Amino acid sequence: SAGCIYYLITPSDFSSLHMLDGDEVWFFLEGGKAEQITYSEGGSIKKRILDSKNRNCLVKKGEWQATRLIEGEYALFCTIMSPHYEDKLYHAPERRLLELCPELKEYTHL
Repeated sequence: SAGCIYYLITPSDFSSLHMLDGDEVWFFLEGGKAEQITYSEGGSIKKRILDSKNRNCLVKKGEWQATRLIEGEYALFCTIMSPHYEDKLYHAPERRLLELCPELKEYTHL
């Protein structure tokens, strides 16, 4: 089964760095421009823009991800996961990851 979540990002709140145990598809619905980063350990940070011209993307299982607003007052997204999201599928970064790649810290609420 799959599940859908609506996610609102504002200048003061964003999707902090995390990893999921399943693929997640993001759909931009409306609002300003957002930056999404993904990171696989041992790799480099990849950045993409989500907006009215770039409406969807796939974040693969096991990739670290974060999304924040870079233009406008808000951005509204819909995300879909299969299996549906459960808290046990969510992983916050450990200090070791942030030591390995210090640039990731700016994408956390730490």
